[in-house]
Amino acid sequence: MGYHTTNAALAYDYQDAEELRRAEAPQAAAPRFDVYTGAGQQADQQTSPAFLHVMKVFAVLAVLFVAVGLARVAIYGATNASLNNAASIQQKLDEAVDEGQNLEVMTSVYGSDARIRSIATGTLGMVEPDERVVLDVTQGASSTDAPSADTGSADGSQAE
Repeated sequence: MGYHTTNAALAYDYQDAEELRRAEAPQAAAPRFDVYTGAGQQADQQTSPAFLHVMKVFAVLAVLFVAVGLARVAIYGATNASLNNAASIQQKLDEAVDEGQNLEVMTSVYGSDARIRSIATGTLGMVEPDERVVLDVTQGASSTDAPSADTGSADGSQAE
C-alpha cells in the first residue's frame, strides 16, 4: 500500500487528497446519457390486462347506452304516430256520427206525412182520395160552344 492511497495520507496531506479525488473521479460529476435506437422504450411495453378490461367494459356500456337511446327514440316515434292515427280516426268517427245524425233529421223531416201532403196539395194540386174536385171546362170555351148540363169531375164521374 502506498502512502497516497490510504486514509491516513489524506488526513495528513489535504492537498494531495484533493488531487487524488480529481484524478480518480472526474467522470462521476458528468451525468450519464444513453441513446437507444429503434422504437424506444415504449415499443416493448405491454398494456395492463386490468386497463384492457376496464376499456372493454366502458365500450360495452357506451354501445348499450346508445342502443337504449335509439330504442327509446324509436318507441317514442311509434307511439306518437299511433296517437296521431287514433286522433285522426276519432275525428273522422265524430264527423261520421254528426253526418249520420243530420241524415236522420233530414229523413224524418223529408219523410214526414204532413210535409208530403202539403207539397202534394199545395204545389202539385193533388187531393186526398176521399175528396172530389170538379173542373169547369166551359169557362175557357168559345161562344159557339154551348155549355152542357153535365160537368165532368177530375175522376171521370158525373157531378152530383
